[in-house]
Amino acid sequence: MPGIGIINNPHSRKNRKNPKKMIKFGYILGDKGESLKTNDLDEVTAVCKQFKKRKIDILGINGGDGSNHVALTKLIEVYNGQPLPKIAFLRGGTMNTISNSFGIEGTPDSIMFNLVEKYHLGEAFETVKRPVMKIGDKYGFIFGNGLIHNFLDAYYASGRPSPWTAFTTLFRGTLSALVNGNMAKKLFKKFKARVIVDGHEWPYDSYTAVTASTIEQIGLGFKPFYRCEEKPGRFHILGILTSPIGFTMEMPRIHKGLPMRPDRVIEDLAEKVVFESDSPLLYTIDGDTQDTGNRLEITCGPTLEIIVH
Repeated sequence: MPGIGIINNPHSRKNRKNPKKMIKFGYILGDKGESLKTNDLDEVTAVCKQFKKRKIDILGINGGDGSNHVALTKLIEVYNGQPLPKIAFLRGGTMNTISNSFGIEGTPDSIMFNLVEKYHLGEAFETVKRPVMKIGDKYGFIFGNGLIHNFLDAYYASGRPSPWTAFTTLFRGTLSALVNGNMAKKLFKKFKARVIVDGHEWPYDSYTAVTASTIEQIGLGFKPFYRCEEKPGRFHILGILTSPIGFTMEMPRIHKGLPMRPDRVIEDLAEKVVFESDSPLLYTIDGDTQDTGNRLEITCGPTLEIIVH
């Protein structure tokens, strides 16, 4: 059998704290595959080429959401339209929103043991199929700008990335919104852009945030993308228009996966979205902050088969 290939991100917080885990994965795999450490993008590309040549059955990614999107971007580039291996997210990062949305549970060790045992015994994996978005020249499940980018800026500025820091950043922002404080003004600073969805321009020129996804969750259990599976080959996109206090009032509904009030959001199911702005666009892909020029294009990318158990 061609085997399992594991890409390890040594820079993820969990792997920095326990670097021997990456070596341990090699022992768990035995003769069923190979576990390789990648220090930079060039090494990720080289490993993907090596795994493509070996025709691996499964690619495991040991890192968090950011590691996932980097590895998937390089994998899709290298395979260049050829059938992709099944994908296993090992939950090796601080934030594992993508894994949570798919219902993937357990520690990296337990996920690896299950992966190798089932592969060795020839048992069927429980999988889901879901497309990624192509965002500029990168691939990922979740796109966000405005409030989403500003929130992550505040989160990373703490220097202590963790689910608790994400929660406290959200809590502080919510309190600030209730009194129109300085933090809320920074988080909810509107951006100006033309947003063109499948050839039709949205009737607004400024937004609190525009966010899109092919998965339900955006983090901390919030489920704004309740329509993400409604139509194959499309992603759910939301243009948030409301004020800080208006958004705060919508948070319970978002957490339950219910639609926001229509006067506070514009939404659609899209195949292609184009952003045009007079200023450089700042945005996030799966929790990684990015920047680009005055134009950005998002389309639906390839469909992945993801192992959930």
